[in-house]
Amino acid sequence: MTTTYPADPTARMHTDGTVYRDLNGNGVMDPYEDPRRSIDERVDDLVRRLSLREKAGLMFQTVVPVTVDGELDGRAISPRSLSARDLVADRQITHLNVHQIPAPRAMAHWVNQIQLLAAESPHGIPVTISSDPRHSFTENLGASFSAGDLSAWPEPLGLGALADEQAVREFADIARREYLALGIRMALHPTLDVATEPRWPRQYSTFGQNAEIVSRLGLAYLDGFEAGQGVTAESVACMAKHFPGGGPQRGGEDPHFPYGKEQDYPGGQFEYHLAPFRRAIERGVSAIMPGYGVPIGLEYAGERIEEVAFGFNRQIITGLLREELGYDGVICTDWGLVTESKIGGKTLPPRSWGVEHLTEPERVRRIIEAGCDQLGGEDDPELIVSLVESGQVPISAIDRSVRRLLEVKFQLGLFDDPFVDEDTAEQIVGMADFDKAGRRAQSRSMIVLSAGRRSAPALPLAKGFAVYSEEVSAGALVDSGLRPADNPDDADVIVVRTKAPFEPRDTYMLEASFHAGSLEFSPEFEHRLREYRALAPVILAVRLDRPAILEPLIPHCSALVAEFGASDAALLDVLTGQVPAEGKLPFDVPRSMAAIETSRPDAAGDTVRPLLLEGQASAPIARRAGRRIYAQGRESREMILETALAVIERKGYSTTSLRDIASEAGMTQAGLLHHFGTKENLLVEVLRQRDIVDRRDLALLPGDEPMTIRTARHNVTVPGLIHLYVSLEAAAVDPEHPAHEFFLERERDVLAAVRRDVEARQRVGDFRVDVDPAMVARVLVAASDGLQTAWEIDRDAVDLPGTIEWLWNQLAGTPSANENPHNGEVG
Repeated sequence: MTTTYPADPTARMHTDGTVYRDLNGNGVMDPYEDPRRSIDERVDDLVRRLSLREKAGLMFQTVVPVTVDGELDGRAISPRSLSARDLVADRQITHLNVHQIPAPRAMAHWVNQIQLLAAESPHGIPVTISSDPRHSFTENLGASFSAGDLSAWPEPLGLGALADEQAVREFADIARREYLALGIRMALHPTLDVATEPRWPRQYSTFGQNAEIVSRLGLAYLDGFEAGQGVTAESVACMAKHFPGGGPQRGGEDPHFPYGKEQDYPGGQFEYHLAPFRRAIERGVSAIMPGYGVPIGLEYAGERIEEVAFGFNRQIITGLLREELGYDGVICTDWGLVTESKIGGKTLPPRSWGVEHLTEPERVRRIIEAGCDQLGGEDDPELIVSLVESGQVPISAIDRSVRRLLEVKFQLGLFDDPFVDEDTAEQIVGMADFDKAGRRAQSRSMIVLSAGRRSAPALPLAKGFAVYSEEVSAGALVDSGLRPADNPDDADVIVVRTKAPFEPRDTYMLEASFHAGSLEFSPEFEHRLREYRALAPVILAVRLDRPAILEPLIPHCSALVAEFGASDAALLDVLTGQVPAEGKLPFDVPRSMAAIETSRPDAAGDTVRPLLLEGQASAPIARRAGRRIYAQGRESREMILETALAVIERKGYSTTSLRDIASEAGMTQAGLLHHFGTKENLLVEVLRQRDIVDRRDLALLPGDEPMTIRTARHNVTVPGLIHLYVSLEAAAVDPEHPAHEFFLERERDVLAAVRRDVEARQRVGDFRVDVDPAMVARVLVAASDGLQTAWEIDRDAVDLPGTIEWLWNQLAGTPSANENPHNGEVG
């Protein structure tokens, strides 16, 4: 069996009993080797000792091939032109990025062999092993890797759907422990980009389109990977990307490729995308990666920003990031800005967008002058050596970057102990508790967009149901208490799993892994659902790595579920009611590709008449074993609110008592109030739940009628809820009433939603452009509230939906035919 730890040939004991590593082999505990000294002292001492080539090696981070058996010179999983020995021993590169990795014990052994090799260098600088995300389901060599032996979680977009800092900390802490066991000490994540362009392929690695949620979850992510505040020997250092925000890509294309280099800000939302990075910098983050994109037509602080990729852009890197934001950590470029990349017979040109005319040495000089410390995906330190020796780059600039890079290595404790326990790697990585937590997060992050009609819900699937599915394994069905059906016409229900559509591309290296282009499903897929619907109810589960055009599919589905990376077992946990789906949409779901094409790439929620809005909550599913047995905490509250909503809708507000609600909920009045404190609090939460249910149910109705009119039509069918709304709105005038804050918050949200709808319609000519969208929203909301009160007083005298529709048409400039001044004549 492999030795747990390798023997460290550098280990020594000082005369005073201090254990240290004699990394330069001179028999003396030099200051940089002394674990008792401050990091600043150790860094200063080491920088003075290093040769120019050693310094240059520190400023490169590149992909290294890992071997199948973990032996340093064994067979590479994915061979590359340079081996680990070439990079570490010959080129003195000590930041290595791993792609595919072997089983945990072999990976830990390989890391130990790398560190032994590094110890043979003149000053024994240890290697920092880095990785892109590898705890989910997407396999993309340019961005992320599937979990393999590690615990599997939803994609970051699923964590964004949960919008729960504690859940993110739990994930990041478990990922940290697995990374540590494998010897991975730098995470090339989190992605703090804000996903405002619906077609952009990298959305799955973000937390969604809401910059505030991205900011909050980004901080929790850093907390979990660092095991608290600050980087220590128990931390995994993080590299936040892609500064200053990589979401607003023209046409939704990705800047890895020549056709996707432009970033546009027609909505003036540069600061919206920058906000999560501001928060991360205020907190502290070890490293930041600038994006590939070229800012087009951008002005910042009264200055026109040069149209070159961010990694070459001194205004962005030094002016904004270093000077204005005060960031003094490591800045590492994205991969391959200088030289061409080659994998599997395909190539990708250097991502030197905007400076393509420069030579390779000139590009390196431009990157250093911009303020970057490290070149990602490059492997030739001689480029820097030649620039310094020729006097084109001062050694002082190199020393500044080297100090930053060494500081992180010292913080991580790599100089004192870079080795990992190979037994522990086998025990920790993918351990049962981690897998269980990941599976539950996969389920919780899902969103049940529709569970069927209230009178005939399609979910949960009952125990013993015969299920036909071409995508879900028979074993997972059996484990969930269901029966696999051999044919769709023998099934009680048909479960279809699919992914958001994309246009396959495979010209450039990596291009096939990026899901770009149209979000429309093929006619063949829709036809398949239509045929299934004639045989049995269809449950459709769609993995949303980015939004998809779902509206054409809805008529064929009895239930619709969005997921963000999940196993069959995790999906069935939701479909059978074992685990509640608690996610909220992390982005808008557009109604059509035409709506996307007229939207602004930097503006969140900017498509015309979106089908579903960001923040839409999951529809509840009854627990299989009965609510009284399982309902606890949050689930009990949801059950009570659903019950109260149904009772008030059926009986009316004035004739519904707490006793009525408690009776239908199967609990006492005291038990009811245990969750809400007072009757007033309960009623306020009922209204909040009404809004959630209305947004979910009304959005899925066919047609593109404005939600303002659609809501008015619905309201007159539930007079009890209008009575409740009007009564609590009047009470909310009192700042001390529980409804006061609810109505303030609700008005802000509704005004914003109506304003965005009007703005989007103005851009495509469906609404007159000479009116202020914010004022239109104010008028419509005020009219709606006033009309609801008037309708409550005299329902026969007030046409609530008709009046709202008339007002909308007047404001939009689309009067009815009898109001047309030309009366149908052409003049």
